[in-house]
Amino acid sequence: MEEMIAKITEFLRKNPNSRARLICKEIGAEKKAVNSCLYSNLGKHFLKQGETPPLWRNVGDNTVSDDTHNNEAHNIDAPERD
Repeated sequence: MEEMIAKITEFLRKNPNSRARLICKEIGAEKKAVNSCLYSNLGKHFLKQGETPPLWRNVGDNTVSDDTHNNEAHNIDAPERD
């Protein structure tokens, strides 16, 4: 697991706010293994933003994706209500 943590950490250092699918592709690992590592180290090594799909970054990395932040903060896709 430590090797997987190191690979993901290095990738996210260069590419914060990445989806698990991209992490898998770039480090050459199965999605199940990457997700297991991300979620079991949530808050310790990695942080997630959003739900479907979440964007991942390293703990201590304060980079926030403008598009994701704006979509969540303003609820762009929600219909207006009178």
